[in-house]
Amino acid sequence: MNLADLLRPEAFPHPARDLRLIETHISWVILAGDFAYKLRKPVNFGFLDFTTLAQRRADCEAEVALNRRLCPDLYLGVVEIVQRDDGHLYFGGGGVPVEPAVQMRRLPESGMLPKLLERGDCDGRLLQRLAQKLAAFHAAAATGPGVDEYAGLEALRVNWDQNFAQATLIEPAKRDAVRVYVDRFLTYNPELLRRRVETGRIRDGHGDLHAASVCVMRRRLYLFDCVEFSARFRCADVAAEVAFLAMDLEHLGRADLATIFVDAYVRSSGDADLRMLLDFYKCYRAFVRGKVLAFRLAEPNLEAGTRSRIATEAHAYFDLAFAYANPLPQPMLIVTMGPPASGKTTLANSLAGRLGLVHLSSDVTRKHLVGLRATVHTRDSFESGMYTRGMSRRTYAVMRRKAARWLRHGRSVVLDATYGQPSERVALRQLARHTGARLYVIVCRADEALLQSRLVARSKDPRSTSDARPEIWPALRAAFVEPTDMHIAFEADTSQSADVLLGQLISDIYASQTSHATAEAA
Repeated sequence: MNLADLLRPEAFPHPARDLRLIETHISWVILAGDFAYKLRKPVNFGFLDFTTLAQRRADCEAEVALNRRLCPDLYLGVVEIVQRDDGHLYFGGGGVPVEPAVQMRRLPESGMLPKLLERGDCDGRLLQRLAQKLAAFHAAAATGPGVDEYAGLEALRVNWDQNFAQATLIEPAKRDAVRVYVDRFLTYNPELLRRRVETGRIRDGHGDLHAASVCVMRRRLYLFDCVEFSARFRCADVAAEVAFLAMDLEHLGRADLATIFVDAYVRSSGDADLRMLLDFYKCYRAFVRGKVLAFRLAEPNLEAGTRSRIATEAHAYFDLAFAYANPLPQPMLIVTMGPPASGKTTLANSLAGRLGLVHLSSDVTRKHLVGLRATVHTRDSFESGMYTRGMSRRTYAVMRRKAARWLRHGRSVVLDATYGQPSERVALRQLARHTGARLYVIVCRADEALLQSRLVARSKDPRSTSDARPEIWPALRAAFVEPTDMHIAFEADTSQSADVLLGQLISDIYASQTSHATAEAA
């Protein structure tokens, strides 16, 4: 089938403005006007087989039926792609049937959960609504024979064995560490797993509830794109479903929202035992996401930029799976500091996403205090408007109070701010001492030319939360007092490869915890 022939406005029975093609490891999705069409790739990954037309048609029909449980007005039905006498392909109408496709109403990209998070338009109230909707769905979903067996001890072992066999990209040492964790959990928790079955916590659920499967449209919540091709992956402990979205929120640097979501689900469902399985299933979901992303690297003709982006994201998920399997033994207060544009925010967000940390940013905190969206840019000059010394002191104080709450609950935190004054750094040391956290300071560096180019780029980037601009750079640079007054754990050259830098940094963080624990024991 000539996929390019479908990317013509004439191929659709309706206006097809803003035509776009989105590709995953198993599907092609064509966005056309007010509708979306999903086609299966003729692939076989073992856990699914779409190599025959009959298999693809059956899967399309299953997708519509199963997704209508949560989105009855979104999934419109199965349409045939036909070839007409002119040799072209069309969606529906007369002609020779060539391929089935699922027709859906098109969801707004701006309403997708990752976009809401990026813009700062997602708060705890939205996650509470989502948790309530999910709990109600689970309460009504099928359970019992035909469902329960997919979450038993042996079924979990089969799923993990397949994961370990199919995973590429993950470092062998990290894969082995995850395997040890999984074996230990399954060995010591058979009674917990049996109790989950007996109390009806295994449900025919969604199966693929990560952030990109959630959309808000006209204030309505849509949980779409459930797993239709395998009951084995869709039927699971409700803890596995909650863990999936919680994990993905942490991957996106929002461990705070993940906690709100989990707490709201437990309240709505009354499922207190869920927390005992959360890290196990977070590890599972992160590992699967890394594995599935890596599948795409086998596709021919991937552009170099796309290949690099997919590989980076797969590594990030695998690092997160490792972090769940090997949690830091002591809460850490990690600080990324440095002049504006030195890369501290990018680094902090990546660390949060790979280690499941709570990320607190001075840029976001400052704007929240004055009622602005994080991505709104102001033109305040140096030490004026939102950037007076008094406002900066208030911003740092709020960050410390929030960090203290998380640290006292055993959650590690990464603080992302300039910290250019000795008094601010004294307060960091006091915060670590009062909360019993291990302080780990990262100073971000880059050469002057790169800093200047980043400032120019950020001033034009609508997604950036920073208001630093080239014209105020001399004053910003002069105001930064080098941190010779405290122990620096890591000097981060942010001009180097992000993957290389993160690998070095994460290894050093774990090594520092081990050496600290050894020193205390001695």
